[in-house]
Amino acid sequence: MNNTIAPVICRAGVLTSGLLLLVGLPARSATKAEADAFPNYESYIKISGQAASISGSETSFQNRTKQPSDGGAGIQDLHIAKDLSKTTSLVIDGKALVGSEDYLGSFKITKTDVGTFDMGYKRFRTFYDGVGGFFPLNNQWMPLADRDLHVDRSKFWMEGTVALPGAPVFKLSYVNELRSGQKDSTIWGTSDFTGLPFNLAPNPINPGRKLNPSYIKLGERHEELELTITHKIGKTNLQIELLADQFNNLDTRFMTNYPGEVIPWAIASLSATVPTGQVAAPQNVAKAAAPATSWNNQVSIAETEGMRSRMSGVTFAADTPFGDKLTLKVNGNYELIHTTVVGSRPLVTSTPTPTGAVPITTNNYADLTGGTRLKNLVGTIALDWRPNKEVYVKFAYRAQQEYVRGTSSYNVIAASGTPAITLATTPRYGWAKLEQDVHTPVLELRYTGIKDLSLYFSGSQRDLSGVERNTSAYNPLTAALGTPAIQNVSEDHGNYALGANWKMSPLLSLRGEVFEKGHKDNTSGFESRVGDYYLLDSRYTGFKLTALAKPSALLSFTTRYVHQKGTMKVTGFLPTYPAYDSLDSKNHIISESIDWTPNKGFYVQLNGNWVFNVISTIYPRAGVTPATIGAPGPSVGLVTALAFDSNRVLQNSNNNYTTLGLLTGWTVGKDTDAQVQVNHYRANNGNSVLANLTIPYGVVVEDTSMTIGIKHRFSEKWVCHAKIGYFDGKNDTTGGRTNYHGPLAYVAFEHGL
Repeated sequence: MNNTIAPVICRAGVLTSGLLLLVGLPARSATKAEADAFPNYESYIKISGQAASISGSETSFQNRTKQPSDGGAGIQDLHIAKDLSKTTSLVIDGKALVGSEDYLGSFKITKTDVGTFDMGYKRFRTFYDGVGGFFPLNNQWMPLADRDLHVDRSKFWMEGTVALPGAPVFKLSYVNELRSGQKDSTIWGTSDFTGLPFNLAPNPINPGRKLNPSYIKLGERHEELELTITHKIGKTNLQIELLADQFNNLDTRFMTNYPGEVIPWAIASLSATVPTGQVAAPQNVAKAAAPATSWNNQVSIAETEGMRSRMSGVTFAADTPFGDKLTLKVNGNYELIHTTVVGSRPLVTSTPTPTGAVPITTNNYADLTGGTRLKNLVGTIALDWRPNKEVYVKFAYRAQQEYVRGTSSYNVIAASGTPAITLATTPRYGWAKLEQDVHTPVLELRYTGIKDLSLYFSGSQRDLSGVERNTSAYNPLTAALGTPAIQNVSEDHGNYALGANWKMSPLLSLRGEVFEKGHKDNTSGFESRVGDYYLLDSRYTGFKLTALAKPSALLSFTTRYVHQKGTMKVTGFLPTYPAYDSLDSKNHIISESIDWTPNKGFYVQLNGNWVFNVISTIYPRAGVTPATIGAPGPSVGLVTALAFDSNRVLQNSNNNYTTLGLLTGWTVGKDTDAQVQVNHYRANNGNSVLANLTIPYGVVVEDTSMTIGIKHRFSEKWVCHAKIGYFDGKNDTTGGRTNYHGPLAYVAFEHGL
């Protein structure tokens, strides 16, 4: 055995070192390439390893490439297919990659005219970089202390099927999924470390910005047990599905506001300046010119969110053909869901006192408990009609009834006094009931009666109506029922598309589609709460165009253009007032793909995507807020509010980016193929000029990668895969703190079993 492996390893070393030389050799002819095609093994094992040498931010490299910066090795793929007898077969699949923590182990046994049994386990890791906010005016960057975050997702499954001839088919499956680890969150804490002054009247500007990152600790489990029975009686196919499903999640988000910004007592007791001889803490020097009431203390938050749910349901489905032209499909579903929620939101505030900073723990949602009970009934009937070969019509109608009951209770622990160290606990209670009906008709049409042209239409209209009764959180010690609210709930969702496929000639095909999507949510209170009113009305329209050109059997072009624009309206002050224009969006997507295969030993593929996306709210209608004169200040006379450029706060949101790709491969020799791949991504949407008044949202990122690989056959049983690549990432959004670059090498040996 050692005599067999050793020459392979030696030859692999020579192969890897000569990689750049091999990919420069000319391509072989198509006839010879076809004769020397690589074998497809029915059973095989593939062992691989990779290593990187990254300069810069290793965690950002992991997040972008989904690969560990420390490298890894192991069994990349194991597949064993074996016939145990004339009627029984076995398939085994496996994977074990250390570093990326990617594992798989499964087997499936199949016996003819009896059934199958399948069981397995898989697990993989997702990397996160823990990047914080960057403020361009003073180059302040606040990453997490531990940026090497990851989440492991795992799944165990077991499924058995009994399929005896002429009998119903039974399938029983069980799935258990886990998600654990830590990932960064998009909810960030506030910091004053921006270098901005604590401006006083007449034109105050808050120096605080959402810069301090947070992270979530996950602990989630999902289990599902499903029994499916299918059988055919006459021409009718029947299916019954029994489902039991449960979630058990407990997540905690850790966040800090104003980290390291605790005010020393000697400074906190001042009204404006630091007295002679008093030295402020370095981080508080910029605050000394402002009153102590303008300063902030560090607040650490650990918000726990837990939910358990149990669902049981049954689904019945039947479809019956009436001749060759008409098919009736009926579906019914019943679900009963019970949920339990728990949680807490402790806030530890470091409060300055004459003896030093004292941590005071308050809680917005202490001992949160609650739950809901949801009952859902759904029925669907559909008709598929084919009056002739050219026309297809489908009409479906879906009706749904939903009943929800929920309650919650928690305590509010607040602090008072000067300093605020006296705690008081107040209970809170709330409840809600919701009943709603949903009706959704669906229509689909296809027509192919015109030569080389097909037309289609699809449309659905989902209408919801219901009544919600609830009360906001109230103190049960002082208010027996709180403040009840009764309100009508309605939704209107429409989706429509009309398109055509036209084969103009063997060289050119065109596809086109126009679409419209409308969504409207409306809540209007009545009886004691007439003023309750909520409206969200959005509408999107657009079109898609695709051209497929094939000037020859060796060359093809695919061009695609998508345009979408949308508007949105939100609640007016009361139902009698018109809704406000809230959003205006435009989206253009242009993509091109070129495939060229001059012979079977050489191919080239080029891809490009250009995306232009803008979402605007009130910009540029916000304009400039005019100057005003207010009441006299305590020592500065009349306070004058200067004119304020609101447009510099309420900006458009741009998400423009470009992706380019090249993939080419060719045969190098009798037993060797080569491949080159290049990818580039660029986005330039930042605007640091806005930092004075807001956070300069928008990323400025550029990523480039290039890999060169070969595939070499040593024998009929041994194949080697090798790649070497270079990755370069630039991110001005973080001031270059997350830039990375460096090579990555990969080698794998595949052995046919």
